[in-house]
Amino acid sequence: AHSMGGLVARRYIQIFGEEDINKLTMIAAPHNGLAGAASDYCGYIGENRECQDMQQNSLFMNKLNDPLKQPAKIRIYNIIGQGCQMKLGNGDGIVTVESANMKNAKSYYINGTCGGFFGEVLHTAILDIGSYPETYETIKEILKE
Repeated sequence: AHSMGGLVARRYIQIFGEEDINKLTMIAAPHNGLAGAASDYCGYIGENRECQDMQQNSLFMNKLNDPLKQPAKIRIYNIIGQGCQMKLGNGDGIVTVESANMKNAKSYYINGTCGGFFGEVLHTAILDIGSYPETYETIKEILKE
C-alpha cells in the first residue's frame, strides 16, 4: 500500500481484524501524520477530508496509532524514502522519515532525490521500477520472508 493507502490498510485491519492477513507492506506512508509544507498544500492537490485525516494529531491518526489497537499477528514492513531535504527534515518530499517510521514495523530505506518544487518527487517516483529498482527488490525480499 502506498502513502494514504498504507493508513487505510492499517485502519481496515483495526476495524475488520487481522485473521486473514499474513503481512502488510507499505511504501511512503505517513504513519505519524503530515506536517509542514506537505500539510499546508495538501488540500490544493488532494481531497480535503483525506488531508484533514492525515494531519498530525487528527482523530484519524490518533485512532490509527492507539497502542492498544495495533496488530499482534501480522508481519509489517515499511519502505521509507529519504534524501529530500524538507522544511521539517529528511524525507521523500512529502513524508519525513520521522513521520514514516512505525514502531512495530521492519523498516527499509530507499535513498533518492527530489527535483525541486515542480520536479520529480521521491514520494511518487519511489514506485517507478526504472528509477528506483531497489524498491522492487525490497518488495521481492519481503515476499520471500
